[in-house]
Amino acid sequence: MGKYRLVATSIGYESFDTLIDTRKANQELMISLNIKPQELEGFDVSPADPDGWKKWGELFTDIFIGTVPARANYCKLTNPELLRFRLNKNNILVVYSKEPLLIFNYALGYEIRYKLEDFEYDFNAKLVTYSGYAFFKDMALTHPGRVTQYAAARWETYRGSLLHFMRAFYANDLEAQGFEMRSLGQISNPEKDLAKRWLSLHKDSVGMDSAHTRIRIHQDNDGQDLGALKDVKTDSTDYFKKILLQPDSIISHQLITADSIGFAADSTIAGMYFQDSLEVSYLLKEVPGRYRNLSKEHKHESYPISQFVFTNKKPIFILYNGYYYNPYDLKITGFWAWSECISTRLPYDYSPIKQQRKVLTDKDVL
Repeated sequence: MGKYRLVATSIGYESFDTLIDTRKANQELMISLNIKPQELEGFDVSPADPDGWKKWGELFTDIFIGTVPARANYCKLTNPELLRFRLNKNNILVVYSKEPLLIFNYALGYEIRYKLEDFEYDFNAKLVTYSGYAFFKDMALTHPGRVTQYAAARWETYRGSLLHFMRAFYANDLEAQGFEMRSLGQISNPEKDLAKRWLSLHKDSVGMDSAHTRIRIHQDNDGQDLGALKDVKTDSTDYFKKILLQPDSIISHQLITADSIGFAADSTIAGMYFQDSLEVSYLLKEVPGRYRNLSKEHKHESYPISQFVFTNKKPIFILYNGYYYNPYDLKITGFWAWSECISTRLPYDYSPIKQQRKVLTDKDVL
C-alpha cells in the first residue's frame, strides 16, 4: 500500500506519467495520450544531421551508456539507427528518438526498453540533461544459471548508488548505510577572524613574540571545540599577516543530517531541500581508478564523493523505493554525474535483500 508511479507510453504519443495512491478506494483514473507533435515544428532550428551518429555517437554512448569499468563494456545499445542528432546554434547537442531504444545489459542481467523523452548536452557548460522511461526485463528468467552472477553484480552496483542514497535518505538511515552529507556553504574564515582580532589587540606593541607562539583553535569546520594548541614557529606578526591573505570565507564542510534537511510531504513522500550545495560521500566503497584518472580534482579521492545543488531553490520529493521527482530541480556533479547511467541503472523494484538470498540459496545448492 502507498504511492506508485504509473507510466503509459505509445509510439507517436506523449507519455503519461502520474502517481497513484493505492490507499484510496474506488478511485477512477482516466489515461489519455496526446499525439506527439513533430519535433519542434514551426521553430527555426537546424534539421537532424544525417552524419549525427558518426559525429556524436561515441559522445552519446559515453554519457548515456556510461564508461564505468565492468559495466559499460557489457551494455549494448542494439538500435542506434533510431537516434537523431541536431546541434543547435547555441552549441547544444539535442538527441531524440521516436521509438524506444533497446539495450541489453549483460553485466546486470537486464533487457531495457528506454523511451528517451529528451537529451541535451551543452558543449559550453559541459552540462548534460536527459530524461526518459526505462522498462526492465530480468534476463535471469531465461538464463537461470546466471542468477548468482547477476545478483552479485547488482548488489555491487547498488552499494553507494544514487538509488541507494535516496532510499537511505527516505528511511533516515544514511549513517548506518555508509553515507555522509556535508555542507558546501560558505562560512566566515575562523583563522582570519582570529588573526584580525590578534593584530587589533597588539597593533601598538613594539616587540612581538618571535620564537614559539601558541594559539588556541576553538572550533573546527564542524563547529566542534578542538581545545588544541597550535605551535607557530615564526614571528607571530608575520604569521598573522599571512593569515590575513586568506579568503574571508571558507567552505563549511559541516555535517548535515537527513532529518535537518528532510521533511514529510505526506505520509508516504519525503521532501529534501538545502539552501547551499551539499557534498554526499559513500564511505564503504573505493573509487574506481578510471574515475580518479579523469581529472586532477578526483586524483586523491579514495571514496565516492558527489555534489547536489538545488538549482531552482525548490525541493525534490522521494518515494520509499528511491524514485524522486522534480529531477530538473536537482543538479548532480562529481562521482554520480559519472557513474549514474544506463549500464549501472537498476529498476525501482530492485531488492538487495532478495538478491542476497538468491546468492545464498544458489551457493547452498551448489
